[in-house]
Amino acid sequence: MIRLTSTLSNRIFIASTVLATLSLGFAFYFVNARATAEAEAELRRGLTESATLVDQRRENLTETLTTMARLVADLPKLKAAVETGDPPTVQPLADEYRSTIAADVLLLTDPLGAVLAVSGNDARGIPIAAALSASFDESSLFVPQPRGLLQVVSVPILLGIDPPETLGRLYAGFFMDDALATRFKQDTGSEVAFATGQAVLASSLPHESAPALSRITGSTGIASVTIGGEEFLALARPMRPGPSGGAAASAPVTLVLRSRTRRLEFLTTIRAGLVGALIVTVLLATFLSYLVARTMTRPLAAVTSAMRDVAATGDLTRRVAVRSRAWDDADARLLASAFNTLTESIARFQRQAAQKERLSSLGRMSTVIAHEVRNPLMIIRASLSTLRGGRATASEMREAVADIDEETTRLNRIVTEVLDFARPVRFDMAEANVNDICRASAAAAWAGEAAPAVRLELDPALPAIVTDSERLRTALVNILTNARHAAEAGAAAGAPAPPAAPPVVVSTRRRGDRVAVTVQDRGSGMTAEQMAHIFDPYFTTRRTGTGLGLPISKNIVEGLGGSIAVTSRFGEGTEVRIDLPLTAPEAAA
Repeated sequence: MIRLTSTLSNRIFIASTVLATLSLGFAFYFVNARATAEAEAELRRGLTESATLVDQRRENLTETLTTMARLVADLPKLKAAVETGDPPTVQPLADEYRSTIAADVLLLTDPLGAVLAVSGNDARGIPIAAALSASFDESSLFVPQPRGLLQVVSVPILLGIDPPETLGRLYAGFFMDDALATRFKQDTGSEVAFATGQAVLASSLPHESAPALSRITGSTGIASVTIGGEEFLALARPMRPGPSGGAAASAPVTLVLRSRTRRLEFLTTIRAGLVGALIVTVLLATFLSYLVARTMTRPLAAVTSAMRDVAATGDLTRRVAVRSRAWDDADARLLASAFNTLTESIARFQRQAAQKERLSSLGRMSTVIAHEVRNPLMIIRASLSTLRGGRATASEMREAVADIDEETTRLNRIVTEVLDFARPVRFDMAEANVNDICRASAAAAWAGEAAPAVRLELDPALPAIVTDSERLRTALVNILTNARHAAEAGAAAGAPAPPAAPPVVVSTRRRGDRVAVTVQDRGSGMTAEQMAHIFDPYFTTRRTGTGLGLPISKNIVEGLGGSIAVTSRFGEGTEVRIDLPLTAPEAAA
């Protein structure tokens, strides 16, 4: 041992070999551990996203069917046929409207629950008595069938308005069967199954997998199950009956599965490559370190330093300079080149993973936008159907044209808000009067009204601030519009209010070197669960909202160097406070 370390060359050789081995071993261990952890996390994240997407697709089907059922139940032709109580008269309409709304089953009853017409197979198993108690309400329920799980929505057929007379009920349903499970699989890249209790009724997997799936129908969180020698991660999601409520039969659940075995196959190849690369690199480092130890130590020191930096900081942009001077060792240049190639490959893998994540985010955003656009298109289609019939009265034609105009305006607003939210905000900073901006915003939010239902409590001593007045006005209009709708909803719900109290109050105050703008409404307020998502894109509590108003306002306010805070009490109202600096922030300026 003494002879091995007696010379400087041997000491450099031994030290360099050990250092290179440890550095590369740690780097490869770190890459392997991170790759495994990221693959597992991506698998679980993808499973959760797929389950959410399946729930959204099923709820979209339910909402669409409910909307179409409402429209059909309101048709005068159907009401006249049901009022006769004559099954031969009602049956042709049932067949026609089932095809029109693309339902698997359609059933019509009289007020006492007697069946007048049935269209579609497997409609006889619908528990009519469960919906009769609903009277004027809509309901939704699940019915297990040999073909799969049948979801049925029930809407009343009403005549008159004050009070309405119940002529009967319309039941429409769609099957969650093997075909729908396979379609969801194509959309999400995950296996899908539908079950009630421990009975698996439909699945995109072979029927032989039903016993294994039945054991995880009641699991909470992500569970593991082996099917045909292949390991799957599964997530059971209880089904909600739909937007109208109703009781679920036998605890129906949606099972979403992803193959862990297939997803992690690439790790075996990576590990083998890492081990091979580690062995080759260590042997190469040993050989090169010996040669460099006999010539010069500086090239090896540079490589070792770069390895240490990458292992410590994870900075894959670190490169070792490869020089071609006459006194530089050629093997040292080779080692430096190999290290640079390795870091470039790992960095390329990271960029590819980031690109996949961006594409996944784009897919989620596209799903939400499609959901927001579908309802206006459905209303426009129904209005066009009324006009196309040629038998609409002048009043019905005006109403249909008004609906089309309203929904096209809504579509244009959705597109505008999506573009405003997606594009970077640019600011044009200049001195502006906050009180004037508040007055203009209130007038815009109550456009078309004789007088805005808002009280302005503006501080006359408020100084001018440096801001983008047009952007700030946009943010305030969004907030005031939300306040107006909340106040109108609260008034419609009969919320208590002090005498002569205005629905909305806008106030301004100076607080040190900042200006506070407060918007307070007397609306219905929000729950703690709703408050947790108010700044999430596309989250809205209104049927006609896009859920981008507050996120856009938050982006604008924060871009102006300010902050926005919201407090709300359910049943009492909401307060939005904006704090702005007197001078422009450097980033915005």
